[in-house]
Amino acid sequence: MHNLYETALDNEEIDIILHLTEEPVVVQKRMAEMNGTPFTTENAMQIEATVHVQQQQVFNAMKSMNIPFKKFHSFNTLLNAIATTIPSKDVKKLCNIQDIQLIESNFKVLASGATSTDVEASSEHEMDAIYSEVKALWAEGIEGQGVKVAVLDSGIDRHHPAIQHAYRGGMNFVDQSDPEKYARTRDENDPSETFPDERPTGAPEKASTSGARFETYHGTHIAGIIAGKNAFGVKGVAPKIDLYAYRIFGSYTSGDTSTILRAIEEAVAQRMDIINLSLSDNSDMENHALSIAVNNAVLAGVVVISTAGNTGSVRGSVRAPGTARLGIAVGNSTIHDEIDSSSSRGPSRPNFDIKPDILAPGTDILSTMPRYRQADDYTDAFKRETGTSQAAPYITGVAALLKQAHPDWTPFDIKVAMANTAKVLDTTVYNVFDQGAGRIRPYAAVHPTILAYALEEIDATGEGELVENQKGAVTFGAVTLSEAITLTKPMLVKDIKGTGGHYDVTVHVTQPFDGATITVEPPSFTLDGEQLLHVTLTAAKNEQTKYRDEILGYIHITDREQSVDVSLPFAADFSNGATVTPAIEELSITQKDLSFGNEEQAPPTEITLSINSDLSYPTLEITDYLSKAPVDSLFYDNGLSLGTRKFPLLHKYTSSWTNEEATLADGIYSIDFTGMANAEPLTASIGPIFVKSTKPVITGAIQGATVTGQVTDQYIDFAKLMDELNEGFDVNEKLNASYQLMKDGKPGKPVPFLLNEDGTFEVELDVPESVRVTVVDAAGNQGESLLEKGENV
Repeated sequence: MHNLYETALDNEEIDIILHLTEEPVVVQKRMAEMNGTPFTTENAMQIEATVHVQQQQVFNAMKSMNIPFKKFHSFNTLLNAIATTIPSKDVKKLCNIQDIQLIESNFKVLASGATSTDVEASSEHEMDAIYSEVKALWAEGIEGQGVKVAVLDSGIDRHHPAIQHAYRGGMNFVDQSDPEKYARTRDENDPSETFPDERPTGAPEKASTSGARFETYHGTHIAGIIAGKNAFGVKGVAPKIDLYAYRIFGSYTSGDTSTILRAIEEAVAQRMDIINLSLSDNSDMENHALSIAVNNAVLAGVVVISTAGNTGSVRGSVRAPGTARLGIAVGNSTIHDEIDSSSSRGPSRPNFDIKPDILAPGTDILSTMPRYRQADDYTDAFKRETGTSQAAPYITGVAALLKQAHPDWTPFDIKVAMANTAKVLDTTVYNVFDQGAGRIRPYAAVHPTILAYALEEIDATGEGELVENQKGAVTFGAVTLSEAITLTKPMLVKDIKGTGGHYDVTVHVTQPFDGATITVEPPSFTLDGEQLLHVTLTAAKNEQTKYRDEILGYIHITDREQSVDVSLPFAADFSNGATVTPAIEELSITQKDLSFGNEEQAPPTEITLSINSDLSYPTLEITDYLSKAPVDSLFYDNGLSLGTRKFPLLHKYTSSWTNEEATLADGIYSIDFTGMANAEPLTASIGPIFVKSTKPVITGAIQGATVTGQVTDQYIDFAKLMDELNEGFDVNEKLNASYQLMKDGKPGKPVPFLLNEDGTFEVELDVPESVRVTVVDAAGNQGESLLEKGENV
């Protein structure tokens, strides 16, 4: 049992979800099917009665312990759980109730949006690199006919001409009874977006934390990606589905876990074929309530699509419900088959599961926007959005096409078909936790020749009861190497088209580990209906494993003609739970005195950054060393994985603040790096860095045996400025002065001499006629002057 609330104040009320020990109906039905045991309606009624009795026992126990509770809601189909509000001081008492398995917070949840762009309406087709595949399916009459899809989101503008053809109904799960939060109440059958005029007096236009506006639009945008169809060329992936909208997010596009759980249960009860969850919590755990509900919905026969999250390219940043082991978590790809920097990465915890499961277009996606019934003109009611929120409905649309084409396929079949046929992106850039199976290929997913199912039994609820999982990835999880090991996972290959054929199996290791191998037996086979393969991991004993010791890659099954290629990612973790204290191991620069002049330096100056763990929101800023004010940014991203990277420091560079070309002016700077590790900042700085592109200027004269003069140079000015910080330097460290006696017009051997701190100099010589004085600064700029006897130069 986990208690998350020990730090809460005694006088606070907290919203919690209590998970109870009895398994709900869906899980027990699935376990019966696995064991070959009949499961009747009477069995279901008996289980529901048992769950109800247990929940009542918990209520009675809370009353006997004088624990006041209110606003409770019971779950008994997908979960055996109670959502309620109690005083924080009473949470510890709940640990004494044996029927309670787990206590977790009823967290606030947000839609998974990243960025948005206002645009004029234009064709979405040009933005979709794989539109031609979807169009080919439409030409075959596969447009999602008869498939029921529930979008659990902020609601819908059901009057929008691009989506009204598909809308079949919906429900509102948001409570608007509080007049301080909403200006009016809302009927439970009204899933419209939150209207601007529902904002009560005194409520802010935007949320202080997320920046989201009071009125909402997210659900309408998602609906358009799935089912949109209008004269502007904005056509969803599956325009002929039966679309249902379940409003779970209210004002500021926020909701809570228990509301989402209620909607998921309702969607299952209403026999939806597919659920779209473009939302994310702040947990990377597989046993989060949302993830458990997704697992159980899948066991009930519903395909559940969710986002991986938009917390950036940091390892382990995937968020619930994208962590659900039976659901389909979607990452965000671009039209150039790259992964958007905002798209979250796996693995999920604690089973080292490969997430996201698949990628889909989610960058700059044009879709529908609501009008809030303020006007009937929807000409410009469209907008481009970026995020896994936009990638997930793309996969939802493809799932609808699959379901129409193969009505008897289970959620497992649909998930495996998508994964097996996906395009694996560049493995030198993206590993299995970046891309999962790869980028969706809709036509190939609908028309597979064979499918390869990785088989395993998992604890889908966190309560120890195992259910079968058929998926398109091979997960060995955490493997301890205190002894040499051999682990084998079964894989079942099915002949979908019935054409048979000869097939070969190859293993592509993208990240090796010394002493570990992946093999598949048999490596070749003739397919006759079905073929069972065995994927074996062998690894030598190694008691010195460390963080990120793992083996990653892809298994490929191809026919002899190379016309069929299905793939499955695999992963095993050998770190034995090893972790590291996040640190910046190196932040250095090849030189701290720079001169650009008219051309860039060759070779260019490079900044080296080495980090030992993944960091969120990394930034590399140019800062004024004297005032400490930021000047510009060389680099910014949502996340950065561990390793070493190099960044050029150029005279002309692209600002990550403005995305425009900028010029690095002469001055004194520092290069500052900041990143977040476990919500704590890590920082490092290089400086001072002197940028100086002017040459030293030399004036002087020869009077008798004395050569006197003045060097004018920025380094002299820099030294005075650094003195004010008590970091001054001797100008001779930056200015290398020398003279050469001239004889018959030819210079002699250079002789170094020292400058005074103000740049003046005086050198005694043996009655020279003429002297060449040269000054080379630390940045490589050179100035020289020929001084003649009796002349001021």
